[in-house]
Amino acid sequence: MLASEGLLVKPVGPRPRQKAVVIAHASLQRAAQQLHSLRLQIGGVFASARPGVVLKANADCQQDDSGTQFALRRAAALLAAVVLQLGGVGGGAAHAFNLASVAEDRLLEFVRQVGVRVDSAVEAVKDVAAQGAPSPDAAEGRELIAEVCEVVESSFSDARGAGFDREAWQRVKEKALARPLRDRTAAYGVIRELLAELHDPYSRFVTPSEFASMLKYDVSGVGLNLGTAEEYANKTGQQLPEGRGAGSEAGGEGVWVVGLIKGLAADAAGLQQGDQLLELDGQRLQGQSPFAVASLLQGQDQAEDGQGLGESATLRLKVRRFDGSEREVTLQRPVRALQSPVSSRLEGGPGGDKVGVIRLASFNARAQRDTLAAVQRLQAAGASRLVLDLRDNRGGLVSEGIEVARLFLDDGALVVRTEGKARASAAPIVAQGPAVTTAPLVVLVNDHTASASEIVAGALRDNCRAVLAGKRTYGKGLIQSVYELSDGSGLVLTVGKYVTPSGTDIDREGLLPDFRSAPSAEAVEGALRACRLQRNVAAPALAGRP
Repeated sequence: MLASEGLLVKPVGPRPRQKAVVIAHASLQRAAQQLHSLRLQIGGVFASARPGVVLKANADCQQDDSGTQFALRRAAALLAAVVLQLGGVGGGAAHAFNLASVAEDRLLEFVRQVGVRVDSAVEAVKDVAAQGAPSPDAAEGRELIAEVCEVVESSFSDARGAGFDREAWQRVKEKALARPLRDRTAAYGVIRELLAELHDPYSRFVTPSEFASMLKYDVSGVGLNLGTAEEYANKTGQQLPEGRGAGSEAGGEGVWVVGLIKGLAADAAGLQQGDQLLELDGQRLQGQSPFAVASLLQGQDQAEDGQGLGESATLRLKVRRFDGSEREVTLQRPVRALQSPVSSRLEGGPGGDKVGVIRLASFNARAQRDTLAAVQRLQAAGASRLVLDLRDNRGGLVSEGIEVARLFLDDGALVVRTEGKARASAAPIVAQGPAVTTAPLVVLVNDHTASASEIVAGALRDNCRAVLAGKRTYGKGLIQSVYELSDGSGLVLTVGKYVTPSGTDIDREGLLPDFRSAPSAEAVEGALRACRLQRNVAAPALAGRP
């Protein structure tokens, strides 16, 4: 049986969550390292400045003092405050630290604000050293700032109610666009200052080199970001051709190319944003979801011992172009090495009962299919009950999390709801087809169960398919979109948040489990019966709920 960790087997009643007011030691160490690097950066700039240069007031940041000196003094004050905070935590709080979502967010936001002030100070010193001479790409830097502002204004969602003020944003934006720029690097600094006004630790700017590294995480294996007709319109902001929108007969044929990764197989083959995928190797894709098509494109995984390195397969894709014309393209699909996040075992229970335990460590591109295989294998071995272990699973690909939840839900059951400016018109995310099993299910969670894991846990409980056992989950339900900017840099922006089918706000609050430890079979059956009864009496079915 599962270890109960010495805790009582009983339901956990509703109670307010105590917010942790201390910060994890590891997070503090990372913050200290970042701040030390920033301090060295300031010192390096001063050391490299030409002797005899007098720091003059900068009209754009002057507030009753020299702009440069004011910015440096403010950065120094913030650095001192952090040093005092770290010292107080290290010396006066020898007790164990509990990692909490709120505390970590505050730390991230605090360190970012320090970084922005230091960057501003460093750029001011560089401006003086260079005597304010602009480079040829300064104009492109100003266009980049305007581009970022446009994306923020159309898509950003203050999902956590941090107090984003759009009127104040307009004032800061106008000031930023009027500032003289030395080069594109200076424009990057201005963009970071603008994003700091959002007070969202997860919205950030990434340089071209950093963005290129982010693009290595490719779900399709060939460099395609796929979506439905509605997702294409929401994510790109482009109107679909008449008669080919969401819900139309033509729009339902295949899936749409929302974006491509430059230099990878799809881009090299000539695929374009706005293409519809109609056929793959002669098989029509009508009725297939973007997830299913991405899985087909992924192909065979390379063995974990490295066998098959360098092999590839040829794919034939028939696509419909944005102008309505059709063409066939051929591309090479590399064989990829991808470790399975799933492990499983069969355990004996009371009275000869067999319990299948599935450990899901993360949500990569193999999560759904390997979970499906584990369920089928365990049930074939005689498992009458299942346990899905999501403890310490920090998340991963949300699309995989949704597909894992769908494995256990009946057709039409609501998986998750989205809230936010960019997701207001998104269609409900529901299960498709019958569940692969009806066996009673327990989901194990703890305070490191986050993001996609919380979506799965919330969907299964709210649809009366599972009970949760363990500790309250972490509470990370924000939706981030990644935008590629014109110079190859990127913008990661919070555009909404996830809410469970019954309306529980995953973000920050997390999910309160039904049991503190692994419950008995009788307790699970009783809890699920009570859930279904309450659902039938108190509210209409959740299926298709907006």
